Amino acid sequence: MSQLIINSLGPIETCELESSQFMTLTGFQASGKSTIAKAIYFFRTIKDDILNLARAQALNSGSVNGFETEFDMVQGTTLKKGLENYLREKFLRTFGSSWGMSNSMYMRYDFTDTCFVKVSLIEDSRFNSPNYIWITLSEDLKKFLKERDHCLSMTLLGVPEEQIRKLKTELYELFDDNCSVVYIPAGRSMITLLSQQISYIYATMDDGQKRSLDSCTKDYLERILRLKPEFSGGLQGLASYASGKTCVSQKLIKQALELIEKILRGTYRYSNGEEQIVLENGKYVKINFSSSGQQESVWILNLLFYYLLRQNPVLFIIEEPESHLFPESQKYMTELIALLSNCKHSIVLTTHSPYVLGTLNNLLFAKTFIEKNREKADKIIPISFWLDDLKFGSWFVKNGTVENCMDEEIHMIQNEKIDEISKVINQEFDKLLDLQDTEEKGIN
Repeated sequence: MSQLIINSLGPIETCELESSQFMTLTGFQASGKSTIAKAIYFFRTIKDDILNLARAQALNSGSVNGFETEFDMVQGTTLKKGLENYLREKFLRTFGSSWGMSNSMYMRYDFTDTCFVKVSLIEDSRFNSPNYIWITLSEDLKKFLKERDHCLSMTLLGVPEEQIRKLKTELYELFDDNCSVVYIPAGRSMITLLSQQISYIYATMDDGQKRSLDSCTKDYLERILRLKPEFSGGLQGLASYASGKTCVSQKLIKQALELIEKILRGTYRYSNGEEQIVLENGKYVKINFSSSGQQESVWILNLLFYYLLRQNPVLFIIEEPESHLFPESQKYMTELIALLSNCKHSIVLTTHSPYVLGTLNNLLFAKTFIEKNREKADKIIPISFWLDDLKFGSWFVKNGTVENCMDEEIHMIQNEKIDEISKVINQEFDKLLDLQDTEEKGIN
């Protein structure tokens, strides 16, 4: 089982947690949930970084002279050195400047017992920065990079696909991780609001400006721009096109579509360069004129549905899926995410919502305790949404640390962690009631 360790990064003072197929992070604002989510993104995408660096190495040493790429730091150097250079830049684009960080900062991800990557800071007069980013690779990983140096070749048609597939398989085995990573950040409504302008804005940015975007937002933006044309026939069209090419049952696809329509109060379509929410009566609303809830949720829903239809497992890192949604829609959103989890995808979820956590508890309870009445329970909550507690973890982030908030006896999220603020609100109300009683007694 993989493990993440963080020390003195942002609001996180110390963090040590084991990964699970479905992970939730909850806690107060600015407690460090996003820091943990970004750290998971940073490490879990390293295998993709190596693949891209190897491809760039082949392109730069082949017939495509002067080929510019985000991974051009591999040019003229080894794959190991190129990875170390790239991870330094990636760290800065994910977490910001290291100058203001404590020099005791480090983060480490253990993928297996013998494969890990660690990022730390050192003070060294040879470097301009007082906090130089130091990358430590496990011996297994260093050996792998040395043996795969210049392993891809360049032909007139590019890098052969069979070579890329072979290297990808080897990376998945080394890291014990076959998931691609899809990061869905908070504050995504602005990208949706600028739907028609965002392609032009991004196209006019130079490489330096693009690199100034944080890695997670850049990945999300580029993914949306790349996938929009896939939705020209709407979600139903996408499902029809995938029919016969996907192992997902028609029942699950239908359930997913029903949940999406309940949340959006319509369905998504990309038509003539315009993003639209198509309503039940056949009319549509341009996405930039839709509700804030629709703008916040539409690309969570699109991405979940798109990757549901595909064969390859994905790690979804989703920040605050409940944003701007009515509690009922938060329930539907959580059920859709659970459905994806049960289709062999992995989830990291940050949330403030007691409705999201309460829904998760219902899904855990159904799976853990309902055995004899499965058919009756299926009519209350479909079995395809039920969650296995053995594959589920929930963490509470507070005061710079994380704590496991799963109840070991009932295998559910601790009730007191679902809505901590309710205790304060209720206590204040009880005190006001006591004052009222005192006043009434005084009057009598």
